[in-house]
Amino acid sequence: MNNKTSIELLAPARDLSCGIAAVDCGADAVYIGGPSFGARVNAGNSIEDLAKLCDYAHQFGVKIHVTLNTILSDLELKNVQALLYDLYAIGVDALIIQDLGILSLDLPPFELHASTQQNNSTPEKARFLDQLGFSQIVLARELSIHEIKEIKKVVKTAKLEFFVHGALCVGVSGRCYLSQCVTNRSANRGECAQLCRVAQSLRTAKGEYLAKDQYLLSMRDLNNTNNLEELMEAGVQSFKIEGRLKDEVYVRNVTAWYRQHIDQIIENNSNRYARSSYGRSTYNFIPDVNKSFNRGFTEYNLHEIKDNYANFNSPKFVGTPIAKILKNRGKELLIEPKDQIEIHNGDKCNYFNSTNELDGFRISSYKNNIIEIFKPIKDLKTGTILYRNKDADFEKRVLDPKAAQRKLKINFFYAEFDDHIELKAQDEMGDQILVSRSTQDFTLAQDQNKLASQINDKLKKLGTTIYEANEINLSFQKYWFIPISKINEMRHEAIQELVKLKQARRTNSTRKLDLSVMLPKEEENLGYQANIYNHLAKNFYKDHGEINIEDAYEINKKPHAAVLFSKHCLRYCFGMCEKRNNKRKAEKLELIIGNQLFRLDFDCNRCMMILRDQGKIK
Repeated sequence: MNNKTSIELLAPARDLSCGIAAVDCGADAVYIGGPSFGARVNAGNSIEDLAKLCDYAHQFGVKIHVTLNTILSDLELKNVQALLYDLYAIGVDALIIQDLGILSLDLPPFELHASTQQNNSTPEKARFLDQLGFSQIVLARELSIHEIKEIKKVVKTAKLEFFVHGALCVGVSGRCYLSQCVTNRSANRGECAQLCRVAQSLRTAKGEYLAKDQYLLSMRDLNNTNNLEELMEAGVQSFKIEGRLKDEVYVRNVTAWYRQHIDQIIENNSNRYARSSYGRSTYNFIPDVNKSFNRGFTEYNLHEIKDNYANFNSPKFVGTPIAKILKNRGKELLIEPKDQIEIHNGDKCNYFNSTNELDGFRISSYKNNIIEIFKPIKDLKTGTILYRNKDADFEKRVLDPKAAQRKLKINFFYAEFDDHIELKAQDEMGDQILVSRSTQDFTLAQDQNKLASQINDKLKKLGTTIYEANEINLSFQKYWFIPISKINEMRHEAIQELVKLKQARRTNSTRKLDLSVMLPKEEENLGYQANIYNHLAKNFYKDHGEINIEDAYEINKKPHAAVLFSKHCLRYCFGMCEKRNNKRKAEKLELIIGNQLFRLDFDCNRCMMILRDQGKIK
């Protein structure tokens, strides 16, 4: 790709079908869980399915990244060692890791990517990982454009990866112990209980409640559609979509959306940027991220614009407003639809009920501004706003087998010689195959123009293959009459061999680990926040300059520990920010989740909110 910067669209996959969908819709790389040890415990995949995905993806030069981004016990490390070579053998391109103990294992030569669970948020940390030998660094979601630029200045080799869409963790990744504190389910072990998505209450230390049973930590979803070019200029090369637990509709829709936007930027800057994979995707639907699961959108801290990043009303997908109820007639609802809104049978709708909780129903049928539902709902009062969170017609189109197709351009070169004919097939990736047939039993064609037309037409017939014909070059000397079956046979063989060539190819990482690199000063006193869960990780931190060696919080649950660090600030949200939004005097605040009490501390220099465990409420 010459000296252009290679841009990667990185899509999530829950399973094989989602992975294939991501490839079809234009992903340059796909990240997916392996059989175990991924940060989404319910999103594991067999070696057999991963092998199929690698074979499919590699046809287009698409890479497969496998997540192994949990902290591991000593017993698990033995299983990981065997797993690494299984993954390498099937063609996995990269491994995403959190636990630095893995670096002491016998590693195959695939790329190592530093998971965002490593809290990659400073130039010093990024430089350390780059010098250590990581090929790609997944940056913290909390970073601003300015901070990304500062990191890019010191990273010489590794590529920078950044989340651009999807669910946001309220806590700094890898430094959130809230789930472990309350439920003994560790986010660092892939078992997060998502307590940020349950109702919480906020009060002052004097007992005055500022909010009761609201979703105070439930973040809106990330959407950086409008910031892609600025992120490229800042040094980001891999644009990551969150969603390894999301369904196929989400993967198809969101991947296609970002593919179109990134392609437009590349086209407008063709002298600077290039795609990192091949083949063009076409769609029989219009991608629209507003139609896929989201909690409302935010760009988070990208431009350091302080806001309420959370959605206090609901942790669910509320949907898009589509209508207002004029009259409730039991199983019939007379509505006033919004302008230019089409409502379909099977749509799912949400509304806020009399207790202000989100509730919903499915539309049985719709005609002439009347919605039929399956059973009467008393809460649907006149004036209630209906929100659509599932567009049945849209989802049907997205899931159609022909909704997205990805094709590579191929050129055919047909040539005659005295004793044989040759067909060379060469695709846009530069791969080529030559097949030939003897002319021993051939006769000369009586109609030379018909022969040329026939060969040309048959070479174009590529059907359900991954190819579409680009150029067909025919060179005749004697005009041998070749049966149609022979043309089809040669074309089929050429394509089969091209596919085998691509599936067998892998690019081994040329980066070597340099285990002499020392931790940056900021990482020398991490304590339990180093997340040390096995002896290899402990030895790594000892050897690389860690002063305060402690076991992970999961092993030694310290009382009154800081269990969450966040850019989301409740002091700001409730008008107490001493720098920005000081409507009332800042007070000491407490957060209640269930029967667990947390003290809120505020590091205003870093604009960071910290939750400290205060134990059960007495």
